[in-house]
Amino acid sequence: MKRIFIILSLSICVNALLIAQGDMVYLSKNFKFQDGIFLSFEDFKNNKPTYKWKEVLAGVHSNPQNFLAQMYGLKVEMVEVSEEKEIQYRNVDLESIWGICLDGIPYIRLSREELKKENVVFAGMKLRGKICYYEYEEFVIEKKEMSAYNPVTGYPFRTKDVDVKVKLIHQNMLHFETGETAVFSKENFKEWIKDDKRLYETVSELSTQEVEDKLFKCLLIYDDRNLVKVRKK
Repeated sequence: MKRIFIILSLSICVNALLIAQGDMVYLSKNFKFQDGIFLSFEDFKNNKPTYKWKEVLAGVHSNPQNFLAQMYGLKVEMVEVSEEKEIQYRNVDLESIWGICLDGIPYIRLSREELKKENVVFAGMKLRGKICYYEYEEFVIEKKEMSAYNPVTGYPFRTKDVDVKVKLIHQNMLHFETGETAVFSKENFKEWIKDDKRLYETVSELSTQEVEDKLFKCLLIYDDRNLVKVRKK
């Protein structure tokens, strides 16, 4: 009987493992996550929203042109129901949100202080894989020297500094296995791809000009060669 019990236990464990593995697929750049709100990285990694959109009242605006979304407020449906049988909601601190998912695309919450925004801003992950990629733009005012030229001589006759609005693109990456985030730079990227020796050596040899042209392509290569799995819907 004891032997039979052990065999049955092993069989149950194996079946459970096979079922769990069958529920997993490789994460690709085209993978669609479940729509909703993630309060933690673990919720996102498990593709299991803490709240689905139908369970909340939320003010959300997304811009497909810059891959950014803003949230103005969030209320979650409460379990308790009033005597009038009306649905009750409670406010959720927007700073407690890790990220959201809209139309299958995950968005990670950005620092409100760094962006100097009143609303909470989320950046869409343009690339999903073992290393995910996201970016956001920021407009800053910089001083730029401007000259007025004499149309006859072609020489400047007046020069002064003027305020010019400049757009900066902040590039970032997220490690899907650990939840760590970092600026997408040559040195940071090298730290994350030490498990791919060939690509590590290739990236190490990139010049400053080549980094601008080829670093993102190297990220695509890494994700194609180093697959991770994610839970299906």
